[in-house]
Amino acid sequence: MDRKFLGLLLFFIILLNSQEMVIRSEAKICEVPSKTFKGLCVKDRNCVVRCHSEGYGNGKCSHVRRQCMCLKICD
Repeated sequence: MDRKFLGLLLFFIILLNSQEMVIRSEAKICEVPSKTFKGLCVKDRNCVVRCHSEGYGNGKCSHVRRQCMCLKICD
C-alpha cells in the first residue's frame, strides 16, 4: 500500500510540474512608424534595415498604407 501511495504521489508531483512549465507569458509587440524611411514601403528587407539603424529589433511594411513600421516589445 505504501508503494502505491508513493507512486501516486510522485505521479501527481510530475503532473503538476509539467502543467507549470506550459504556462507562458507572450510579450506584446508594438509598431512604431519609422522616422528615416522615405517613400512607399514595398520590401520588408529595406524596412528592417532602417528600423535596425533606428535601434528597433525588427520592421515590416504595413499592408494598407505601405508605410515602414518598426517593431519592439512594448513596455
